Amino acid sequence: MLADASVLRNFGILGWADQLVALAGGNVYVAHGVMGVADDEPGELEGIRASIEDESIRNPGSPAATAATVALVGLDALLNRRSVDVTVLTPTGDELAVAVRLQDREERAWRQALGIRARRLDAGEAVSIAIATNRDFAFASDDDDARVAYMALGGHTHVWTLDLIRKAMRQGLLDDHTARTGYNALRTHYRFWGPPWPPGPD
Repeated sequence: MLADASVLRNFGILGWADQLVALAGGNVYVAHGVMGVADDEPGELEGIRASIEDESIRNPGSPAATAATVALVGLDALLNRRSVDVTVLTPTGDELAVAVRLQDREERAWRQALGIRARRLDAGEAVSIAIATNRDFAFASDDDDARVAYMALGGHTHVWTLDLIRKAMRQGLLDDHTARTGYNALRTHYRFWGPPWPPGPD
């Protein structure tokens, strides 16, 4: 399974790196740019971490700062698994060409034909989709246009953060209370705009 920045962020800040790796079958794949290949190379996830760190510093002692500090611990744990069971993939020339088309202003008509509503995808989403479709990976993402592009380009399995958390609960990787509480924390404390947890039993 290849995961984009949103899914990595969500599982990272909740401290659920173990669960994400287990759901991915023992190894999570990440596109280069979403995460740096080396510790000293910034990617989107490292940028997210820096933003959360700034929040933890701005209002020390506040509930927001406390939540940010907790999130940093989980994100660092996920980033430290790079080259262990989180593998950063560099795109091939063909994959890079697809990623460029998904962002190029002049390719808007092609993207619309795929069903994409946004003017263009961001760089991390574009390279993730290109790698996932070319290498036949399942794709974990929280962006609907990214999902549409992935499926239109031949992808076969797309999952959202919510899908993965509910699957972790069903597999016994998270108990019901922890799964629901964690997901609700994403929406209330960490500005994740995913859908509410659906009513009824899982």
